Amino acid sequence: MSALPSLSPAPSPSTSEPSETHDERLSGARRALVLFVVQGLPLLGFCAGVWLFLREGVSGLDLGLLGAMYLLTMVGIEVGFHRYFAHRTFETTRPLRALFLILGSMAGQGSALLWSAVHRTHHAHTDQPGDLHSPLFGRKGFWGGVRGFFWAQFLWYLEVPAIGRFGRLLDRHRASPAGLLTSPEDDQAHRIARTLPDLLRDEPLVRLNQRYGTWVLLGFALPALVGGLVTQSWAGALRGFVWGGLVRYYVVQQVTFAINSVGHTMGVRWLNSRDTSRNNVVMALLTLGAGWHNNHHAFPGSARTDFRWWQVDLGGLLLRLLARLGLAWDLREPSPEALLAARLDR
Repeated sequence: MSALPSLSPAPSPSTSEPSETHDERLSGARRALVLFVVQGLPLLGFCAGVWLFLREGVSGLDLGLLGAMYLLTMVGIEVGFHRYFAHRTFETTRPLRALFLILGSMAGQGSALLWSAVHRTHHAHTDQPGDLHSPLFGRKGFWGGVRGFFWAQFLWYLEVPAIGRFGRLLDRHRASPAGLLTSPEDDQAHRIARTLPDLLRDEPLVRLNQRYGTWVLLGFALPALVGGLVTQSWAGALRGFVWGGLVRYYVVQQVTFAINSVGHTMGVRWLNSRDTSRNNVVMALLTLGAGWHNNHHAFPGSARTDFRWWQVDLGGLLLRLLARLGLAWDLREPSPEALLAARLDR
């Protein structure tokens, strides 16, 4: 962390910082542009992989890069962004914390602080007014459910102007990020920023977070570099870029977003979480444990989500391994008494 460069002070709010006291919704043209960038471009990248597969097939190296980059970025999202930054369910070393931030950022779902702020807001208002991506709130009937599903999967961020403003907001407060906690501004970006008192007071972390664009590019450059070095060819680098970069990006994006949609509509509930969260075994395997979503919402402060012997939580297993190695500690989990009290089938 000490190697990070110092940043110059932000301009004084009284002279050059624009005032944001309302939440201006995206216009039709900007909504279309955001939808194209966030969903259209990744889909085109995925289609490039399909075209390459139909034309040349897929090699072991292609699958290896796809699998390795999927696991690395999913670990960054689920263990880093979700369980550490958003919920602080364990403690870890500064180098490992930085690694989690970089791996999660490589997934391209927003910076660690933005992701955590949105997620904390979701937990504070799950399926209630204020939840940014509930698939069910205010929607009734079959078609309402269908619209809600796609809303939670990939349309909700069109109604969250804070997503596009959050990074710039942190830049304006780079001299003292914790100043956001006491700012009189009351737009959506400031409101979700106030969910991060612990993270905003960690200035080295904020500086690392603000290099988000660099880490996203690294997520595409790394598989291209490996593919090129292994095959000693530009063609290998291109295939690495497509499979470990473009295809991986789209798949990780859709799987993670499905926690918002599938995780609140398909599956079973056995714990009282006071919302619609559900456990889904397929999603649990794909997301390294986040698919045990009812478990998570019942005990969001838990470092593990496998509360029954047959439930597989790969993220939790990784954390327990790191704890054995002395690289993680204070792993929080509910007591047997708390689990029993929360069961709906007792």
